[in-house]
Amino acid sequence: MKTKNHQITTRHCAHCGQLFSVNPRLGKRHRYCSEPECARASHRASHKKWQDQGDYKLHYTSEDNVERVRSWRQRHPEYWKRTRRPKRLMNAKFALTKDFSSILRYVALQDSIDTRLALEIGIISRLCGVALQDTIAKEIRRLIIRGHAILRNKPATASR
Repeated sequence: MKTKNHQITTRHCAHCGQLFSVNPRLGKRHRYCSEPECARASHRASHKKWQDQGDYKLHYTSEDNVERVRSWRQRHPEYWKRTRRPKRLMNAKFALTKDFSSILRYVALQDSIDTRLALEIGIISRLCGVALQDTIAKEIRRLIIRGHAILRNKPATASR
């Protein structure tokens, strides 16, 4: 890989006249030193250059801007009342603890593949309102039988 050997060049600041080291990535465009007053002068100069372009004054006068905003608001009624995120579907009582979130941070992809069973058990436990393994196992068996009956287009037997 080739590297350029940049010479450290110095230049007089366009505002205060002091010598400063030119940033080689900016080259000829680096005309002001890093003093706060010179930075403000640089900003004023670039802003004036931008304003002096012919189209600026034609399109962005204050009266035109007010009318532009009014027409946009008429085309987009109640824009500011829209929610940015969908409402949470989860129960508000559920909170992810710091311990559990720190464990989840280090779960690798191959480990998360085995979490499907844990997810199913968690969902069934939540729906049944119990955390006993025997009750969850019975509910899983009942749901499997019901699922097979649905797939075979046969009515499920009411066994609970």
